[in-house]
Amino acid sequence: MKKIFLLLPMAALLTACGQKEAPVAEPPMVRLSTVQVVSDAAHSSYPGRTQATNVANVAFRVSGTLADVKVKEGDAVREGQVIARMDDRDYQVQLSAIEAEYQQVKADCERVIALYNDGSTTAQNYDKARYGLEQITAKYKHAQDQLADCVLKAPYSGYVQRVLHESHETVAAGMPILSLFCSNGLEVVINIPASEHVQSARFGQFAATFDVLPGEVYPLRLLSIAPRANANQLYEVRLLLENNAANRETLRKVTPGMTALVDIIYKDDGDAPVEIPSGAVFHKGNKSYVFIYEKQDDGSGIIRQCEVSVSALKSAGTMQVDCGLHPGQQIVESGVHHLTDGQRVRPAQVPSKENVGGLL
Repeated sequence: MKKIFLLLPMAALLTACGQKEAPVAEPPMVRLSTVQVVSDAAHSSYPGRTQATNVANVAFRVSGTLADVKVKEGDAVREGQVIARMDDRDYQVQLSAIEAEYQQVKADCERVIALYNDGSTTAQNYDKARYGLEQITAKYKHAQDQLADCVLKAPYSGYVQRVLHESHETVAAGMPILSLFCSNGLEVVINIPASEHVQSARFGQFAATFDVLPGEVYPLRLLSIAPRANANQLYEVRLLLENNAANRETLRKVTPGMTALVDIIYKDDGDAPVEIPSGAVFHKGNKSYVFIYEKQDDGSGIIRQCEVSVSALKSAGTMQVDCGLHPGQQIVESGVHHLTDGQRVRPAQVPSKENVGGLL
């Protein structure tokens, strides 16, 4: 009987040990990073060159010998100003001959019309005389126009960019004599890469600066973006220099051919590229992911898997992400390969700059 009483306490002790619960594991500690806008995502700059908005190659509408070119390169001209004349001797003779023929046909036509009104001639003679007068009238008007075309006038106010032919040279109709550019419109042309072209919907404002005009910033207005790349795989962008009261005086100093630096300022639409540590990204198949941290009331948090689009690897050990994240979100910075979606974690405390090493 004594052996039985001795074994009972030992059995109770073993039963109590078997019922003891195992300690609950603490959520793993993770280091978090805040998603930041790419440092150069707010704007970008490209070199450009000014050019005239309107450039015209001016030519005579008739052929002949240049009698006089009245302007030289760099001269300012007004709209309607005579800039060149052609030797009009042949056209004067032509007009005189056609004018004599016109007067004769007109007199004959008037006599036939008078006879027809009196009933002394047929309708056929009347129609023949009337159509003959219309024909000679058109020829007479054409000869007058050709004589007037021997004088070349400026189509708009501007400056002479280049004189292509001098006096006493023989030129054909339509052959450019000189080129003019408009004085009221200047544009800046830049070339952007494909990576910038795909973000053209985010272009907000444009501004230009010139080394020769320090301290001056000129607003620009977008005219066009080429839909096709050139031989250098660049897209041409044309921007108009805005002429307003604030910059009108200094803008007169800007001429075609000047180099400029164009600043493109993006719209704040919330879709700007962001920058994250490269250790935060992990891959599954052909897709890239990060863990977004969602804070809970008890001070811990839950991580959620989020697909991202990585567009560039930065030299500072970070990655540029074009979509999937927004500035201000918190993500797991490292150790992501040991975590799972929906897992509860604890954020690691980052020591302040004054507490180097976390010793205080």
